[in-house]
Amino acid sequence: MACRHESHFIQRIVEEISSILMKHTFLDVAKNPVGLDSHIVAMSELLSVENDDVRMVGIHGIGGIGKTTIAKAVYNSFALEFQSCCFLAEVRETTNGSGLVPLQEKLLSETLGMNTNFKVGSVDGGITLIKERLCHKKVLLVLDDVNKVEQLQKLAGDKNWFGPGSRIIITTRDQHVLGTHGVERRYKVQELSAADALQLLSLNAFHKSYPEEGYEELINSVVQYAKGLPLVLVVLGSFLCGRSKPQWESTIRKMQRSLDKDIYEILKISFDALDDNEKAIFLDIACFFKGEERDFVTKIWEASDFDPVIGIQVLIERSLVNFDQHERLQMHDVIQLMGRKIVHQESPDEPGKRSRLWSHEDILRVLKENTGTYNAIQAIKLDLFGQKDILLNPSAFTRMKRLRLLRIRHARFSESPKSLSNELILLDWDGYPSPSLPSNFHPQKLVTLNMHHSKIKQLEGIKVCENLREIKFSYCVYLTCIPDVSIMANLESLNVEGCRNLVEVHQSVGFLNKLSLLNVQYCCKLIRLPDLKLPHLQILELTGCTSLEKFPNIVGEIPRLRELWLNDSPNIQELPLSVEYLIGLQRISIFSFKNLRDLPRSISKLPLLRELVLRHCRNLGRFPKSSSSSSTNLGWLASSKGNKTQDKSHSVGWFPALRKLKIMYCNLEEVDFLNSLHCLSTLEELYLSGNNFVCLPASCNTGFTHLRSLALWHCNGLQQKNASSDVFPNGFGKMITTIKIRGGELPEWFRHQTREIEMCFRVPPPKNAKLAGLVIGVAFKPHFELSFCYLRVSIIISNGRQSTPIAKSYEVPFHGHELGLDGALWLLYLPRGALEWRDEITNEGDHFGVSFQIRGRTPFVKCDKYNNRLGVHFEFEQNDNMDDDDPRVIRHDPSPNNKIAILENDNCCQLQQQLAEQHERAKRGQSKFLSDL
Repeated sequence: MACRHESHFIQRIVEEISSILMKHTFLDVAKNPVGLDSHIVAMSELLSVENDDVRMVGIHGIGGIGKTTIAKAVYNSFALEFQSCCFLAEVRETTNGSGLVPLQEKLLSETLGMNTNFKVGSVDGGITLIKERLCHKKVLLVLDDVNKVEQLQKLAGDKNWFGPGSRIIITTRDQHVLGTHGVERRYKVQELSAADALQLLSLNAFHKSYPEEGYEELINSVVQYAKGLPLVLVVLGSFLCGRSKPQWESTIRKMQRSLDKDIYEILKISFDALDDNEKAIFLDIACFFKGEERDFVTKIWEASDFDPVIGIQVLIERSLVNFDQHERLQMHDVIQLMGRKIVHQESPDEPGKRSRLWSHEDILRVLKENTGTYNAIQAIKLDLFGQKDILLNPSAFTRMKRLRLLRIRHARFSESPKSLSNELILLDWDGYPSPSLPSNFHPQKLVTLNMHHSKIKQLEGIKVCENLREIKFSYCVYLTCIPDVSIMANLESLNVEGCRNLVEVHQSVGFLNKLSLLNVQYCCKLIRLPDLKLPHLQILELTGCTSLEKFPNIVGEIPRLRELWLNDSPNIQELPLSVEYLIGLQRISIFSFKNLRDLPRSISKLPLLRELVLRHCRNLGRFPKSSSSSSTNLGWLASSKGNKTQDKSHSVGWFPALRKLKIMYCNLEEVDFLNSLHCLSTLEELYLSGNNFVCLPASCNTGFTHLRSLALWHCNGLQQKNASSDVFPNGFGKMITTIKIRGGELPEWFRHQTREIEMCFRVPPPKNAKLAGLVIGVAFKPHFELSFCYLRVSIIISNGRQSTPIAKSYEVPFHGHELGLDGALWLLYLPRGALEWRDEITNEGDHFGVSFQIRGRTPFVKCDKYNNRLGVHFEFEQNDNMDDDDPRVIRHDPSPNNKIAILENDNCCQLQQQLAEQHERAKRGQSKFLSDL
């Protein structure tokens, strides 16, 4: 009897389990499910099936990315957690064919029982039934391939339609649908990794997870082409399965030009769902604008009467395009091929009847045979890098009345066009073959005119272009003048760089209210520029204007110009007082102004100026005085040209934001102007290389509280003791600071010195004194000249109180001109705050080791042992109760009472081993990198 009851009980359990399993039919996911685990994990976090709330989760991405496959895998993984489950496949296609009622009927039938036969009379009736019957059930529902929010509203209109713990998963190409329906939890499917892509392709092509021997290069070409899109990998892998290497090669060549039909049909679904505005923008990107910046294409499309803001957003939401970190348009290569195939299908045999041309074979055929039609061609993009001269029918562009976009690069034409379309919005013709534009060319919609390296001589034809935003005529060597452009009120960029025969720029250029870029670099015959009243100016390029006699006068404030580079204009003798109106300047760099004698006092008023650089201004005589000083005169700097100091109280003015001051190769014989530089306490970098002064002023000893870097290259008269001894003790108290001196010797005050590349010793610290910092000095001379190298210093500190020694490494780069034949001296000051060692080396018995290496293009560069010097000096804070003569206080002055205690051999060997290990760790990127001086 008991056995019979037990048997009956087991039978009921089996039937119950069978019933549950029958209610949850598992789905076939994929033949080769590669890379699904990570997707399931990510979806699991979004679903959180252990919670009792009702959640809607969206899966979105480009067509063919694997959204349905992921949804099936997730469905199978969690189906047993729910009372009822339903997977509604191909919602978009079913809705288009039969409407929503069949989907509602299937949803009710599958969630309420296999034998239930629901008949829904209308969509509204179906909504009522779903609400009533499922509001108490824990349901797992997948709505696959949704393309309209109406479908969601009729199938899963609200969370309260379903019972506690229910989960609704929605797959779609259009994430805007998810946002409109209030689906906050979304998962964007990314392309497969290179490893997963290779495995998926191999499984389909070779029926194993790796390629056949000899096919590695071929399969990598396909992987690179697919860019991680599973659809492409599966279709191409299946097609190439069992085929020979020549057939693979032929297929690869073909797929670079066109798209497989099956792939094309699936991807084109996304294009067909766009409106006319979005389609036009999409095709422009696929054929013309991939890789262009957002602002640039937006202006072009606005002039084309498109709506780019909403159009681009829709394309992004449907995963057809995106922007990279530089705001450049990007499109998957396969999507681009799909778009280009759409255009090709407009007229497969007659390229002159297509809307957009990008193939140079098609373009050359149209231009040579003059087969362009009146209403077809809107865009031509021709790049013939390395091609020979091209035969052009002069009337080739005459019939292209709708041509909006024309870009020609690296093509040399035998003839000039007789006419161009007045509908042109973008004209970008590198090497335009004629000295002038066609006389009948009046493009009132023109936004961008780029004709660099062309034979153009005059610009009279563009005066009517009121909408023009950009003019680029760089390296047009026949161009002599910029005419009146006052009608171009929208002009934002004017670039005539390298126009070496340009002699005149019309005064109207200086009053273009929207101009943000003015580039006249290397216009070597340009003598003067007009006054500038350009409130939106952001970039002003004047480098290489060797004939320019005067910096332009500034009329009104220019707040957006951040940097001013004035290089190689030897005839300019002074800057105007109006430079103070460049109120947004953060950096001024003046290089090789051989006749520059003055800087205006007004330059000190610039409120945001952080960096001031003067290089090779060998006649510079004076520097501006602070505007807050009582005197109104200028303070004189001393130079080797005979401009001696007249009044040391008149010197560098108050620069409220100055952080970097670089006066290099200006023949200064003394730098006492630093004594009255009020911004000493804020300076972080001071470069005085290439001057003739012999000492640093006393202010350097107390004022440099934030200085990180001091460069003193080629200061051949500098007394090294002043350079290091006077500056280091008090001035560099808070920051890690370096000094680099070419050909220098290690100062005598270094207490611990050696000619080896490493040394180890025990430090007997003073009582009642704390470590203030330490100075490490390296004087070195490589065996041979180096174009570039790194100097690395490693430090090891160990004592009985610590189980693990303290290890630090520091690096600094050296360029060839800093080394020369005499080597270099590097001084590194490490204040206590930077050491992070607290008081570890203030107790007697601490072991200290230091070494250095020179690393060039080879791992290690040998140095001349007889010219090496490695030194260490400790700085301690003196206690108030200690006498200045107390021998326990280590100072720069040599003292026999502070000799180092040499370590015993065993301790020294141990530290040497630790130093070697520290160097190895530093090589692997664990060292601190000090900025280049």
